[in-house]
Amino acid sequence: MDITFDLNLDHTYAEELRQQHGSLKAQEVISELEDQIGSAINLVFQRTQVLPGVGDRVEVDSEWVVVNSRGFGQDGTIWLSVKRFVA
Repeated sequence: MDITFDLNLDHTYAEELRQQHGSLKAQEVISELEDQIGSAINLVFQRTQVLPGVGDRVEVDSEWVVVNSRGFGQDGTIWLSVKRFVA
């Protein structure tokens, strides 16, 4: 079973990447990272049938991100926001 959701990096996390890479390169980096995180979340869902919730950490290429916001639209859409996990 697949689940469809929208995913964005937290504004602060995305801004850090913009500062590191500049506007044009950062957009490419952000898009690639969102794809990697989305793939990791899909894998978690496929294995557990559970979609990560707020506060849940997900490992992506040996680094951790944390879901910091989750929303549900009236049409059934799911939106997730993630940020870098800092211990």
